Amino acid sequence: MAKQGRNERCRCGSGLKAKYCCDSPCGPSPDAADRSFLARAIRDSIPALVALRANGGPSNYIDDVLELPAHFPELVVSLPALVDPELDALLFACEVGDGQAVRDVIAKVSSRFHTVAERARLARVIVRLREEESIDEIVAVLALVDLRRDDASALLEAAVLQAARIRAGRVRTPSGLLIAS
Repeated sequence: MAKQGRNERCRCGSGLKAKYCCDSPCGPSPDAADRSFLARAIRDSIPALVALRANGGPSNYIDDVLELPAHFPELVVSLPALVDPELDALLFACEVGDGQAVRDVIAKVSSRFHTVAERARLARVIVRLREEESIDEIVAVLALVDLRRDDASALLEAAVLQAARIRAGRVRTPSGLLIAS
């Protein structure tokens, strides 16, 4: 195999030139490594994506993706201890069960968690759950495709919403505790 040139795109899939990524003396940045992991996870899922497309699309699997944080606590994000007005509005809406208020504020709150590092963390959990056969292959592939998006992620919103519901005392924690607010 020929040596990769420093000005060519890095073979890890990050999209950066090799001299700024894996061929750098200090290695790739954490952000580049996370982008690389997301790209590699999607690339490894291409056969399942092709099979899904051949079978007519994702139909009812999208709902399964959105329910993942409710079934797997490691997919729930960690909310900050200090609550700002938008997060407070989300927590209050969850506490009183106001679905419209939740829909109004969830995008703003979840955008703070829409970082490459958080998406890569969730993708690593999805890959592990797929390897353990805890979730269906198609659900895992759809979750990874959703996390690859740069603009928004429905799975990430579901993870933030589940964290807010737990903190507001609307659902039980994974250990079965109901937190009183």
